[in-house]
Amino acid sequence: MALLSVSALSSFVQCPRQFFVQYIVGEEVRVNAAMAMGLVKHKFHELVSLREEEFVLQLKAGEDVHSALAQKYGLLAREAVVKYVNSLRAVNVAVQDALARTIPLVQREAEEKARVLAPLIEKGFLGEELWISLVPKVRTEYAVQSKKLGIKGRIDRLELYGSRLLPVELKSGRCPGEGVFEHHRIQAASYALLLEDVFGTHVPEAQVHYVDHAERRSVVMNPFTREWVVDVAAKVTGLKESREVPKGCGQEYCEACKKLSDPLFLAKIRAKQQ
Repeated sequence: MALLSVSALSSFVQCPRQFFVQYIVGEEVRVNAAMAMGLVKHKFHELVSLREEEFVLQLKAGEDVHSALAQKYGLLAREAVVKYVNSLRAVNVAVQDALARTIPLVQREAEEKARVLAPLIEKGFLGEELWISLVPKVRTEYAVQSKKLGIKGRIDRLELYGSRLLPVELKSGRCPGEGVFEHHRIQAASYALLLEDVFGTHVPEAQVHYVDHAERRSVVMNPFTREWVVDVAAKVTGLKESREVPKGCGQEYCEACKKLSDPLFLAKIRAKQQ
C-alpha cells in the first residue's frame, strides 16, 4: 500500500469530497492568487534557512544586525518572487505587487533573528562561535515517512533545540481567531507523529505559523490528537479503497461539493471507473 501524503489527510479533514476530487478523481487544483503568493512565501522561508549559516558567519562587531539581515533577506524575497513569476502572472499578480506583499515577512524575519543574534554579538560571539550559539537550528522542507503510520510528507520548518524537535507548519492567508484550523492541525500533528516514529523520540508539540499575521499557534500532542491522526489516516485509506463518493463539508463555497452534486460530473467519474 502506497503511503498517504500529509497533504491528503489535510484535504480530507477540510472536506472529504475535496479529497475525493483531487486524489481519487485526479483533478488538478487550480492555482489562485492566494496560493501563488503562498508558494512565494514558502520559498522565501526556505531560502532564509538555506542561507542562514552563511549570513550569520558574515556578521561583524558593531554592525546593525537588523539592517544587515533585512538587506540580505530582501534579496531572497526577490529570488522567491522570480522563482514563481509564471505562476504569479497566470493569476494576474504583478511582480512588484508580489514583492510588496513579501516585504513584511522580510522585516519580521530580520527583526526576530536580530533579537536573538544581537545579544550574542554584544557578548563577543562572532563567526563559528556565533553560529554554534544560535538556537534553534532550522531545517526546511524536511522529508519524513513512516510505514508504521502509513503516511509521508515534508515539514515546512523543523526547529532543533538541542535534542528537542519542533515541527512548524507555515501558512499564509487567513488566521483563525484562536487555535488553528482543523486541516492545519492534522498536518502539524502528523509531522509530530512522523518525527517520533523516525527518531524514536517524544515530540510533545507542533506549531502552525500564520506568517501573514506573525502568529504561532500550538498543537499539543495529547492522546486524543494522536488517535485522531491515526483514525483520519484509516478513513482516508478506506475511502481510497472503496472509491465511494463521501459526504461533503456542506459549505456553500466548496467547489468539490458542488461538482459532486452535479449528475453529469458524477456520470463522468463512473464512466472512468468502469
